[in-house]
Amino acid sequence: MDDDFEPDYHGGFGRPCHVEARIPAPPPPPAFGARPSMAHYRRALRHFVEHPDRAGVLTHLRELTIQGLKAGSLSTRDVLFEVRPAAVAVSVLAEREVAAAGPVLAAVIRAAVADHPSRWAYLVDQVDFWPGSLASLLTGRRDIGVVGYLSVPPSRPRAWIGHLWRPANILLALAPAEGARRFFTEATGRTAVWRAGSAERMAGYMPLSRALVEYTLSPRGSRRARANLAGNAFAPDAVLALLLERPGEAEIAMAVREHDFAGGAVRRQAYLAVRDRPDAVRKSLAKLLEHGQKQFLDLLAAAPEDDAVWMHSLIKLAGDWLQPQTRRTAYGRLAAVSEPEVVWSLALAYAGSIEALAPEVRASMVEGSAAPLAAAVRDGPFWDLNAGVNAAAAEMRREEVLDRPLPWLH
Repeated sequence: MDDDFEPDYHGGFGRPCHVEARIPAPPPPPAFGARPSMAHYRRALRHFVEHPDRAGVLTHLRELTIQGLKAGSLSTRDVLFEVRPAAVAVSVLAEREVAAAGPVLAAVIRAAVADHPSRWAYLVDQVDFWPGSLASLLTGRRDIGVVGYLSVPPSRPRAWIGHLWRPANILLALAPAEGARRFFTEATGRTAVWRAGSAERMAGYMPLSRALVEYTLSPRGSRRARANLAGNAFAPDAVLALLLERPGEAEIAMAVREHDFAGGAVRRQAYLAVRDRPDAVRKSLAKLLEHGQKQFLDLLAAAPEDDAVWMHSLIKLAGDWLQPQTRRTAYGRLAAVSEPEVVWSLALAYAGSIEALAPEVRASMVEGSAAPLAAAVRDGPFWDLNAGVNAAAAEMRREEVLDRPLPWLH
């Protein structure tokens, strides 16, 4: 019998069975230690050339370059002339910790563009596809003929993983107002179509800049670009509010409901769109509460005090996704705007029995008062396990950041 033939005992006859060969996972890229040099960089490049299907190639090279700059084992000259592809060199400009090298590289880019605004558009176009060094990109002359030349295609699928910073966004953020404007307005024909597609992708990545946001919100921006912007973790609340004003684009409201860091008020506006659709609310809460316990409480706090029904619905639909301390705080908020009986019935429906109720809920029932619920919140206030991340995100999401997205490069 053929090796690819498996008997079908249920049907009484043989049927072909196509067995897929197991492809071994590629080995991990070589470690680069605390002081990586260009020798480490070339070794990593060679690994990714030999294993073209591995994800995260540019992210790994970016991390190596940042570590080398921080340790002083890589120089600004290395990044400008030796690091390939150019996308990696540009990507390190988004890292505050390379403060010594970042402004120098930014100054070199600005000097190369000089007084030619259209040149910025060219750089934004090319950076995600240019295989050569940053210096070769700035001069427009490929350095493939250099002895020992080695690079990888920067447009390879899943070349970036784990972060939102992208080279095209960085260059657009570096460009003066006229240079950024030219990227969106001066192209015609295929180039215009290409740049419109680029703008769609860029709306979902970092850094966001005023020119990119205004283009996306303008009549020239596409529906997909607006959805990408709505889902961008660092889009300011003011931008999300403008996006929600657009009729007939349900994907925007869904993105804001599930947004990583949106404020309570703007998130509430997105939930109002599905207030009468419990399944949609539950689905969005499940996604939000994967990481957003504080964000849920912000949403609850944004509800008007005369809308206890909505607060009740949110807590009920959140179900098991609420952590105990989140649920305690939510019960306290609901008790503050309604009768304690509302909390008792909600808590009992969730717990299943009086014995399983939280102590503060049982105490409230015994006393016939909301005081134990308020005391529990006062004595055990909500502790945000993601406070550092949320604070950093709040800083990056300020609307004025759109005007100076990379202040450490000025």
